[in-house]
Amino acid sequence: MATDLSSLGSTDVELLYQYLGQRLESGAQVASLEETLAEFAEYRRELEQMRASLREAEASSARGESKPLDVDDVIRRGRERMAAEGIVD
Repeated sequence: MATDLSSLGSTDVELLYQYLGQRLESGAQVASLEETLAEFAEYRRELEQMRASLREAEASSARGESKPLDVDDVIRRGRERMAAEGIVD
């Protein structure tokens, strides 16, 4: 992978800066420049996939295809799944 950063737009540079800051704050291992850029590229792909999913969810909700979140039901189903796996509170 090339280490030429000139292909990154200004928002990409800001995102890279945030990504590197988070890695350093978390104590993550320092990798080579090539490895770090490859990891950042994967991070960008995952981030864009998540954003696309959120855009679709928002559009679905705007079309009236969603319902209010029932937190109690989510907790109940989570506990049922955990119990089925032998995990107890």
